[in-house]
Amino acid sequence: MNRRNLKRNRSLLVARKKVKLASFSMQRNLYALRRMIPGCAEVDEEALFQKSIEHILMLKLQLGILKSLLKFYES
Repeated sequence: MNRRNLKRNRSLLVARKKVKLASFSMQRNLYALRRMIPGCAEVDEEALFQKSIEHILMLKLQLGILKSLLKFYES
């Protein structure tokens, strides 16, 4: 093998490792998200993202309510 082929093979190997690592990272992140969002242990990715959005909006609403209550009781 000449140098060019060796260099090409190394860069292909590095690219494969990066793809594999990215896939593993994505699966790990999805697993963590499934654990954080209630009722999402066995749903597909599309439903997981939809429920995540709903959960975030609900948390924002709760935060607004708590802030309002805090202002009310501070007065």
